[in-house]
Parts: sequence; structure tokens; C-alpha cells
Amino acid sequence: MKKLQRIIAFLCLEYPHKSEITKARLTKMVYLADWFSALLDGKQLTSIKWVFNHYGPYVDDVVDAAHSAHGFKIEHQNTMYGTSKYVISYKGDVEDIDLKKREKEILNAVVNKTKSMYFNDFVDYVYSTYPVKTKERYSTFDLVSLANKYNEESLKKAGKSGV
Repeated sequence: MKKLQRIIAFLCLEYPHKSEITKARLTKMVYLADWFSALLDGKQLTSIKWVFNHYGPYVDDVVDAAHSAHGFKIEHQNTMYGTSKYVISYKGDVEDIDLKKREKEILNAVVNKTKSMYFNDFVDYVYSTYPVKTKERYSTFDLVSLANKYNEESLKKAGKSGV
């Protein structure tokens, strides 16, 4: 499995609400993992070139990676409102997924941060991230440089407040 597929598999296995792992949620969880990693470690976990499209940070890379790998299932379902959704799952064991300890820590942070959020709250959280708040729609995100800028601004604010 390629790294992106291992990340997706890990999120599918570790996220506690399996029926909520839709294409949109999973893609945004991978975005958050890349954002957290850029903030904390100065690099993305994936090589995705993130685009701020009509629905926030979204690319086809995540779903395409699940489509092309053994063990993933993408199932059409209906929401409780009768609209379509595609739920992604992975059949396997988390112990068999080859990721570094730090990568798993970041992915677990994403899971823990978002697992109690209903979809609208989750989307609001994603939209509240610095890249989405500061860039224009249909632009690409250089998450590492945006993280550097965010961290610099945060340090300046902390210095002004005496913290």
C-alpha cells in the first residue's frame, strides 16, 4: 500500500463512527492531518496538493487512493435526510498498517479532535483553519508556508499579550 492508502486505512479503522466516514469527511480528515503536521513538524504527511474548492479543502486523491487499493470498500448509502453519501471502510488490522509513530500520533489527534463533531460542526471546524480563512476559493494551499506564517503570527500575538 502507498502511504496515502495507509493513512486512509488508519483513519477508517481508528475513527469510532464508521457510518460517518464519507468521502467528504475522510478527505477533510486527511487535510487536517496534513495541516496539523505542517503546523507541528513543518511538513505534510501526504504529498497532496490541496485545493480550496467550492466545498472547502477537497481533492479526488483520497477517494481515488481508496478506489485503487485492496481492502477498501466504498458503499453508497442514504443519509437520514434521504440524500446520497458514500461511506468508505477498510478491512484490516491497524497493527498491520506501516506508519511511523509520529504519523500515528497526528492521525490520532485528528480522530480525537473530530470524533465528537456532527458533520456541520466538523465542516465549520475545517473552515475555521487558517488556510481556509486566509486564502481565496479555488486557490491551492501551500500548507507548510501557511503553517509557518500562522505560527509566526501566533508568536507575535503572544508576545504582544505578554504571554
